[in-house]
Amino acid sequence: MKKLDIFWVAAFFLGISVSCSAHSNPKDKQSFNQQTENLVSVDHSTYNQLLKSYVSDKGMVNYAAFIKSKSKLEAYLTSLTKVNTAKLTKNEQLAFWINAYNALTIDQILRNYPVKSILHIAGGKVWDQPLPYSFNGKTLTLNEMEKKVLLGGDLFDARIHFAVNCAAISCPRLSNTAFTAENVQSMLTKNTKAALANEAQNKISTNHASISMLFNWYKRDFEKAEGTVLNFINKYSDTKINSHTKIDYLEYNWNLNGK
Repeated sequence: MKKLDIFWVAAFFLGISVSCSAHSNPKDKQSFNQQTENLVSVDHSTYNQLLKSYVSDKGMVNYAAFIKSKSKLEAYLTSLTKVNTAKLTKNEQLAFWINAYNALTIDQILRNYPVKSILHIAGGKVWDQPLPYSFNGKTLTLNEMEKKVLLGGDLFDARIHFAVNCAAISCPRLSNTAFTAENVQSMLTKNTKAALANEAQNKISTNHASISMLFNWYKRDFEKAEGTVLNFINKYSDTKINSHTKIDYLEYNWNLNGK
């Protein structure tokens, strides 16, 4: 074969290669862009529907019925693992992590149901065991999610203590509405006020206050938020207390918040 012929044959195959490459790149880019888009898309509607179906207005969970929709809860949690939380707004992140924490707590109960208390799971160390889901490529525990992600950085807000739920009677009630970027601020305030007004969890009067152990366990968070625990309570409670008010803590009821 002449050199000229070899040149045109090579050029022909090179042209095919270039042509194929040119046609494949847009698809690759499109696929990549779609994946990236999915990473920042958060849909809490499935979780909201589950809460409406199995959680009462008083925060009691029908776990026996909920277990029938376990696969839907798992699908929702799986969808959260695909979200790039760094690209979310602050309110979107707050809603994301609060929902994730509560959904994962429910997931732990369903995985071990029937169980009378969350303390009966993992030898009472359910909050320290690695979760079966990864977020932002990292495996977390419930404690890390609450104390490092929600309360340990830019998302800090002491009201979060009344939004995350530990599946126990003495925990602030589990809301039967999912948090969203649009409602997270109002729900944080609503839940905090509701917890302080709930006499099963906080009995507050001018002369005496028997308050939740949460105020003892997380004293530093409430001090960080409002200077003192007293200031925090007075900001969200209809009944005000003063520095002379006698304060003690109610015993925590770890029985399951189930029907």
